[in-house]
Amino acid sequence: MATTRGKGSIIQMDKSKPRGKCRKWRLKVSTGRDPRTGKYAYKAHRFEGTCTQAKAALRDFIAEVEDDAVQGRTDYTFKEYCDQFVELRRAGKEVSPTTLRKQETYFRAACRHIGEAKLEAVTPTDLNKMYVAMLKGDTISGRKASGTYVNNVHANVKLVFDQAVREGLIVSNPCASATLPKMDTKEKKALSPEQVRDLVSQLDPTDDHDCAFLLAIAMGMRRGEICGLSWGDIDFEQGIVDVSHSYDELSNLKETKTKAGMRLLPLPDSIARALKAHKETQLFRFERINVSRKKGQARLCQDDNTPVIADNKGDRVKPYNLSHWWNRERGGFGLEGYCLHELRHSYLSLLAFNGVHPKVMQALAGHASSKITMDIYTHVNMDAKRNALAAVSSVF
Repeated sequence: MATTRGKGSIIQMDKSKPRGKCRKWRLKVSTGRDPRTGKYAYKAHRFEGTCTQAKAALRDFIAEVEDDAVQGRTDYTFKEYCDQFVELRRAGKEVSPTTLRKQETYFRAACRHIGEAKLEAVTPTDLNKMYVAMLKGDTISGRKASGTYVNNVHANVKLVFDQAVREGLIVSNPCASATLPKMDTKEKKALSPEQVRDLVSQLDPTDDHDCAFLLAIAMGMRRGEICGLSWGDIDFEQGIVDVSHSYDELSNLKETKTKAGMRLLPLPDSIARALKAHKETQLFRFERINVSRKKGQARLCQDDNTPVIADNKGDRVKPYNLSHWWNRERGGFGLEGYCLHELRHSYLSLLAFNGVHPKVMQALAGHASSKITMDIYTHVNMDAKRNALAAVSSVF
């Protein structure tokens, strides 16, 4: 849907004849400023007939351009309304700071294209042009956007326009008629049991990096959960790990994202031994750092609140550090091309491969919905069934 500006105009094409004798016209309708260039945009249409007929055709053309719908009127530009949307969400604490930060990133990406456009003037065509431009590399980073990224931008832009509709600033949401590219997120890969054994055999649990990788592959913990884990969360006597906190990129130690994420995990003996070795090494490292510290400087201590994965200041590391460590070191494990989250995915696939019930898998994984668990379970078990049938079929 487009919104016109002014009454439009008819332009005489045949200048050799008086206006009353002219039969060739150009109908022109302004659609407002282009959201990217700031210049006025127009729609034009050729028409043959008398001047009176051209005036009537212009009215029809305006109705066609506007699609017979009249938007509300507001002084907000898209960027201004996005800023207000974010501030309201921040003040109302509707979403976590991390989620809000991601939304701001998507809004900046969209504002690069339509930020200066009036909120009411943004059309599905404007959105389609923006999505195509992103896919071709017209982004803040200068790199081509993936279909999944564009879909995420769209989902957040839709939230803004939904709010504008609720406030009566616009009549309809242009996102409803926009055309989206296909989601192209790569399917998560899982390490084979042999690859898992090989990886675990190479990990040194006394090293912070390797210990973090071990928690991902052997306990199925997420990055934020690993960074949020403290020594007080581990009960070596009972053999239990209490996963109840997550640490985010904004240095917030908080409860896990969902209630399902809060869970008690059994601690296998082999992992307990590895974590005890890591704890002893960490304490030795802290004592060595304390010796080198000047008089008056705070001393590092190890207690229940000390993070399992800690830097040389005794502070928690951020989740992106874990990804950085993995991306830098995965080649040495023979796992180039695998992302850190695929260690957790491999853990769940191993559970499914060994016939663990989906509901037990869901509890161990901390999934809020059984859908993800069932997708993994069904995929792994279908592969196992195919291999079994292939073995039988080979006889024939």
